[in-house]
Amino acid sequence: MKRIFKYLKPDMAFALVGIVLVALSAWVELYQIRIMGDVIDVGIQSADMSLILKLGSRMILLALLGIVVSVLGLVIPATVSTRFAHRMRKALYKRIQKFSVKNVNKFQTASLITRLTNDVDFIQRTVLMILRMLVRAPVLLVSTVYLTYTTNKFLSRIPLVMVILLSFVMVYVVTNGFPRFIKLQEKLDRLNQKIQESLINIRVVKSFVREEVEDERFSQENKEFYDAAIHAHNLMLLIDPALQTAINFATVLIMYFASFLIIDQHVLAIGDLLVFVNYLRFTMFSMMMMTHVFMMMTRSKASLQRINEVFDEPIDIENETSTVKPGQGGEIEFKNVSFKYYDDENVKNTLSHINFKIRRGERLGIIGSTGSGKTTLINLLGRLIDPTEGEILFDGEDIKNFDLHALRANFGFVPQKNILFTGTIASNLRLGNPDADEALLDKVTKAASIYDYIEESDEGYELEVQQGGHNFSGGQRQRLCIARALAINPKVLILDDSTSALDAETEKQVMESIDKEFKDMTLISIAQKISSVASMDRIIVLNEGEIVGYDTHENLLQTSQVYQEIYESQQRNGVNA
Repeated sequence: MKRIFKYLKPDMAFALVGIVLVALSAWVELYQIRIMGDVIDVGIQSADMSLILKLGSRMILLALLGIVVSVLGLVIPATVSTRFAHRMRKALYKRIQKFSVKNVNKFQTASLITRLTNDVDFIQRTVLMILRMLVRAPVLLVSTVYLTYTTNKFLSRIPLVMVILLSFVMVYVVTNGFPRFIKLQEKLDRLNQKIQESLINIRVVKSFVREEVEDERFSQENKEFYDAAIHAHNLMLLIDPALQTAINFATVLIMYFASFLIIDQHVLAIGDLLVFVNYLRFTMFSMMMMTHVFMMMTRSKASLQRINEVFDEPIDIENETSTVKPGQGGEIEFKNVSFKYYDDENVKNTLSHINFKIRRGERLGIIGSTGSGKTTLINLLGRLIDPTEGEILFDGEDIKNFDLHALRANFGFVPQKNILFTGTIASNLRLGNPDADEALLDKVTKAASIYDYIEESDEGYELEVQQGGHNFSGGQRQRLCIARALAINPKVLILDDSTSALDAETEKQVMESIDKEFKDMTLISIAQKISSVASMDRIIVLNEGEIVGYDTHENLLQTSQVYQEIYESQQRNGVNA
């Protein structure tokens, strides 16, 4: 609740105005019923037309006032709840942006998307219901209970008993509904994950003719979500029948006892009976509104718990407030660095006791089998994750002492999965350097051997890039991503298997162009093919998270058994090694 109040606080005064208007609209409706009783009992009974017109005019004025008040009572809470959701979603997204790779892996992408959209939207609707119905319903309930008591003390016991009985039903539903809605949201996470996975990988699904299998898997996830939804909502379905039964049963009892009070004892007027029945319906209606609000609150409690999990998740990589800035070199040193993704003694380190040093302008290759820890090592360098043990130095200073933005500004990353954003080639190339002029774009695209393709197109740098860059080939995407990394003029360029889609000649041309145009830049290249790293100054050979070789290509062929095995394997399979 504190977190909800935090995002409501800026509009609290505005919300209070809305609450007053909502309460006022409820009182206007109740007062109209009282006037209607006076019209029957006084005006019609005495055949006083002037009194009837006077009371009727008052009812018309109240109706007009009620329209204005009701509209404002709708607009203001809706505005407040929308602003509330905007602030919460913005804060939640900002929090997620601070997450490390470990944090994101803990929640999974599909779950984070659900929390940002579905969960926040549901809390927004709940806030709207609270500002409207949770104000209106108690006003109606308290007012009608009091007014029925002042109208007839005996008959007022009937709606009071119904309210007490319905309260027990409401408490039962709210208490038992929470765990069911937690499970429902978890099933929604899994369903979203399945949809996201299938749509992103639609080409792979079709190429392997897996449509029917994917349909079955989706149907299974959808069925589990359906069952969870039915299980949760079946409990809530108890409310409406209970309310309708209470209203109808109470109406029958009131009409039965009222007949004796009117006919035999002459202590109840017809107009009072009409007012009483209307107040009864308002009493039951207010209970219905309160129940629906509590139902929403029950479900939103599950959503709020999931959102709080994101806000409360400790961020394992905090940005230091230090003003220390990286030097102008580009020298990197790993000192006895170890890392594992889970804090469990039984979990093996992904990397163990890594030690090496890269001088400014040096070309370093990293090679190893799948799962040997190559990408993890690079993630450590950019502080996407922090080492479990040891330290990483940049120009002689521990990278933890740098401002994250200042540190990462020194690195040009070309990740293993080359992704382009919707927009143009220019907007993608300027992603890390918005001020890059056309001369710089020409330089980096020439270095990445993609300049000729851009120059030949009619749109040039304004050529459209579709979602994910799927209107380009794999090799074109890789070269555009390399150009994008070079556009920030980094001290260190990191290629994470970023030339795998290029033929040997194009790859050689790209590497030679980078060497020529960016000779002072440190280069780290992760590769699967030995041919991609053979020309590097030194090569690190990783095996099961440990360095088993660190030398030149020629020396490693003589001294490293793992490197020899990779080389011979690629030679046998016809890989240009």
